[in-house]
Amino acid sequence: MEFNDLEVEHAYRVLAPRPTIIVTTANSRGEANAAPFSFTMPVSVKPPLVAFASVPSHHTYKNIEETQEFVVNIPNEEILEKLWITGEKFPYGVNEIEESGLSQMESLRVSVPKIAECIAHMECKVHWIKDSGDHKLVVGEVVYADATSDALKEGLLDVEKMKPVLHLGGVNFVVGDHLRKVE
Repeated sequence: MEFNDLEVEHAYRVLAPRPTIIVTTANSRGEANAAPFSFTMPVSVKPPLVAFASVPSHHTYKNIEETQEFVVNIPNEEILEKLWITGEKFPYGVNEIEESGLSQMESLRVSVPKIAECIAHMECKVHWIKDSGDHKLVVGEVVYADATSDALKEGLLDVEKMKPVLHLGGVNFVVGDHLRKVE
């Protein structure tokens, strides 16, 4: 087997495809925000902790600093184009959930809305935030979670039925066994 050198700054690209989430937040005035992330992972079972990395200049990060709450929304293929819209650069305070044509619903344990069209949600309170190079690593404790009634099969996400979105890089996503590009 022959190997080629990779630029160290792009080594993360071989950790693909990565699960894609939409993080919803709200600022202290209650204005909702949504943005997609693929630098994400579970980090603990007890307590239940999930993490994602955000650029500090993102509205998502600013809102989390203010309110210490966020929701991890799990999208599927049906909303891929709308997911992409949530990642566009809108002015601060603009509701990307509405701009993308998605619907918000009230969370049960945090003041941040969740996205109704997503197949699962994890309502989180900040556990800790750490500087991580050019990103901030945000770790949240899951205080409530739900999933659509048909999302799980034998206790695991039914990926064949739910078709979760995996980010390959740029506009490239993997759903099931095929490549999808967002235009």
